[in-house]
Amino acid sequence: MTQTKQPSGGSTTSAADFVAPVTSTSASKYAPCSPSAHNVLLNNFQLKKKSYRVLLHGQQLVWERLQKIKQPAQSNETKAPLPPDSPSQPGGISSYGPQSHVLHLDDVISIRSGDTKANSLKPPSPPGSERSSSCSGDGAPGKPTSQYLTINYAMRLTKSQTDCNRWELRRLTFFNSDPYIVRQWDHELQVRLQSSSPSRMRVRRLLVFINPYGGRKAGAQTYERHVRPIFQLAGVDATCITTQRANQVKDILLSHDLGVYDAVCCVGGDGTVAEVINGLIFRQMRELGLDDERPPYIPRPALPVGVIPAGSTDTIAYSMHGTADVRTAAIHVILGQHRGLDVCSVSNGQSLLRFCASVLSYGYLGDVAAQSENYRWMGPRRYEYSGVKAFLSNRGYDAELRMLEEPDLLLTTPLEEVPQSPDSVCSLGESVPSVCYANCQRCSFASSIQEQRSSLFIQEESRESERIHQEEPEEDSHLAPGEAALLRPRPRPGNLQLPSGSISSMRNLGTDQWKVVRGNFFMICGANITCACARSPNGISRYSHLGDGCLDLILVKKTSLLNNVRFLLNTAGRSGDIRNLPFVEVYRTREFRFRTLSGAGEEDYSLAGSCQPISPPGEMANTSSATEFSSWNCDGEVVTDLDITMRSHCQLIEVFMRGPHSYSKPLKGGTTPTTPASSSDNVYCCCKD
Repeated sequence: MTQTKQPSGGSTTSAADFVAPVTSTSASKYAPCSPSAHNVLLNNFQLKKKSYRVLLHGQQLVWERLQKIKQPAQSNETKAPLPPDSPSQPGGISSYGPQSHVLHLDDVISIRSGDTKANSLKPPSPPGSERSSSCSGDGAPGKPTSQYLTINYAMRLTKSQTDCNRWELRRLTFFNSDPYIVRQWDHELQVRLQSSSPSRMRVRRLLVFINPYGGRKAGAQTYERHVRPIFQLAGVDATCITTQRANQVKDILLSHDLGVYDAVCCVGGDGTVAEVINGLIFRQMRELGLDDERPPYIPRPALPVGVIPAGSTDTIAYSMHGTADVRTAAIHVILGQHRGLDVCSVSNGQSLLRFCASVLSYGYLGDVAAQSENYRWMGPRRYEYSGVKAFLSNRGYDAELRMLEEPDLLLTTPLEEVPQSPDSVCSLGESVPSVCYANCQRCSFASSIQEQRSSLFIQEESRESERIHQEEPEEDSHLAPGEAALLRPRPRPGNLQLPSGSISSMRNLGTDQWKVVRGNFFMICGANITCACARSPNGISRYSHLGDGCLDLILVKKTSLLNNVRFLLNTAGRSGDIRNLPFVEVYRTREFRFRTLSGAGEEDYSLAGSCQPISPPGEMANTSSATEFSSWNCDGEVVTDLDITMRSHCQLIEVFMRGPHSYSKPLKGGTTPTTPASSSDNVYCCCKD
């Protein structure tokens, strides 16, 4: 432990109380430092011209105001030290005094030192630049001159009455007249900040796609005004591409070299996000030599995705972050915490069409997507106009659906081995549906199952390749290493224990029974996420999870206009629940198949492989079958195939996110604040139910 006992901001030190930072810093300046070998630093600094004692321990930065205490027996004045509570081990829960301020390094964006306050406030240089090494605090050895240390960090607004999922930037500027102390603190903080973890990565080179035509056509302005300053503050080298046509993002991802980038980010609506996801998955399939139309399996892309909302509804961003705030989404990309997101494949009877990230809908929402193509000149208002027209028409469509319902893991797993938390038990048993929040136990449980399934698959493929190699030594089995690389074990947060019966239950999926539902439906939705937005905070599927490997199949029967109004009102407010409506059925499934009951003209009407908006938008309305068939709305794109299969793939892609967080009232009383292992573990807020 390195400690300095000195007046605040002073440069005089005592050799008996302070281990000289010059020797330790110069000796280990450029040597690799493991997290276990980190020093504990304790020094006095000035913050806004007031004296503070600052402690760096593990991944926690603690600072407390030094108070003057007058002793009646003595005339001199002393300053109160930190409370006697000693910090626990890094990663544990530590308790500090009520006046202590605690910052976890996972929430730190950048650190910079300077000889003046103005120099310390300058953003760091992008990686690879000429002055990046000299300006980051790790410059050449010699006599240091920096006396200011600025820490830029992000904080979630837990006290917000309107949006507790919103994050904002904060800044600390410490001053110490001893530049050796400042250099040592800068070095220690930089080393710990750059240390990676299984669920967090610091992005240095980022590929950004900007859609200037989505939503209110403000994608470019949104990036320049809100996103670029945050990326510059973190020292991220961002390569921006402004799209000019549909599917340009997908074409670039399929053809360009992505090896120099750490992640891909998109600024746009749900359609732009879907293009990025489709491009990354199809690129991975081509790199492994898989058939685009009939792949034997769906590989996992290597690059994570950042989603910054700039569209009309932004349901994907809202479901992930719990808010549509642009700065919050950019902060999530910088902080680097990522989580697996389910992606659904959409195929017809012949081939794979595309991948769906939010919702695949037939009937009402399909009609809205198809009819809105006639009114693109109206901008975002075209969806409202088309929605009112389709709502008043109140059409019903005959259909048959065959679904593979999710198995109840409680039937195959001993109860004592199931993670004992209210959320996970209710989720697995489905007696009480659960909502997906940060650190969701259901998604973590699904990740554990996915990891073990991947390990078993790798072992089986390895044994199979060895057997083939022994039988045919000259045959090249080049796909096995790629499959093993793409299906590598996935790190999961926490130490969640996987039930021993899970693998056996998941391996017997072929014996599950298919459930068949027929009827006349106003709307059919396959929801991969909650599809929440600012107008519908709970979304159309409130209990859909982001990474459990399942989707919610929502069937809305054709009834009266009054019941349709009841359905819309239940999706608009926080207190509504469509499951309570008698004409709505919700099924949790991993796969469902759809076909129309009027199959006479199905072959002539189906456009196999089509996933683009209908070329002449009014063509379908002029056909005699317009009143008999609807279209599919897949992430805002029109799909005209009628023989559709939708299958969920558990946590197929990694996305940057720190939420969503639950809406609950705060704890009352003067309890002593505790320091969580990470700020993302603190999921309470004061928003009203």
